[in-house]
Amino acid sequence: MAYREQLRQAREILQGEIERLHQTLAAKELDLRKLDGLLTEKKGKGREQPSLTSQVVGSLYTLAQESPEGVPARAVVHKFARERRDVNESTIRSTLYQVTRKMRPTEISVGDQVKKVRVLKNGPLYDVELVGKEPPQIL
Repeated sequence: MAYREQLRQAREILQGEIERLHQTLAAKELDLRKLDGLLTEKKGKGREQPSLTSQVVGSLYTLAQESPEGVPARAVVHKFARERRDVNESTIRSTLYQVTRKMRPTEISVGDQVKKVRVLKNGPLYDVELVGKEPPQIL
């Protein structure tokens, strides 16, 4: 009888442990769902704001309209740093360099329109070229 009593006690202990593990698992799954919800909210909010590349090229675009001979990187850095203080100069310069190497045009928001542009480097100056159905135009 003592043997059966020990088995029954061991069984109760194991069932209690299994029940606690189920509760812990359910709590962790709930936490994961909450975290997943937070991450999807952040992704949704992030998509409303244009990418860093689009923002840098947008700044270059507005400067290029004012200066048809080209825009130095320093002017883009200065203008963009006024708009966003969380991005440092080397990131802005790196983005400018990378976008000149890009094969596909960059989409930027200008007012209510979305324009496709390509960035050209001419010595120390940057130019913006509109890309569309009509022949490209250098601004």
